[in-house]
Amino acid sequence: MRNLSFLIMIIPFVFISTMPLQAQCLGWKKNHQYWQVRTGIGILLTFFKDQATTIHPPLSIELNYRPTPRFSLGLLAGSSLSSVNLEHHSGSSLKLRNKFQMIALRGAVHSQRWEHWKPYGGISLAYQHNKVEKMEAEKGTTNPIHYTPRKSGFFYSAFVGTCYQPTTHLEIFGELGYGLSLLTLGVGFSW
Repeated sequence: MRNLSFLIMIIPFVFISTMPLQAQCLGWKKNHQYWQVRTGIGILLTFFKDQATTIHPPLSIELNYRPTPRFSLGLLAGSSLSSVNLEHHSGSSLKLRNKFQMIALRGAVHSQRWEHWKPYGGISLAYQHNKVEKMEAEKGTTNPIHYTPRKSGFFYSAFVGTCYQPTTHLEIFGELGYGLSLLTLGVGFSW
């Protein structure tokens, strides 16, 4: 309920705060790129604090629409596969595999300060699906290690990043944020 209350408060704020951007964009060029496809690979797995081992790195694909030069709205989808070996102080151990999938609606504000470098930041509203499976367990009658086999649900997070555009249609980006990966690097194409 608290998350719903937060969303009810934040969504009108985002729309109201972007209204002045329309006035700043009166001189916007007609040939500005409206659509963008980006693909990224996660460098720092979200589950690194659990000392997880990457089996399949976090991969993502994103489609963005930029109605103005300073605002974009996008849809991101991605997945990762990792494993972790949990050890209990009693000597028991358990090996788990986590298949993480995510789809997110993202809104971002972009800076137009420099010609080729463009920093940005924004928020995500995402749906996640975790599927945790037991791979190996120590043989014995009972295992004192407890885990949640599935966890799905909505969450929100923030992100900041920058992109370098060597040409008008190509960009190389880096992004910090919570979700599929803590650090993501990738390339994008605009048209």
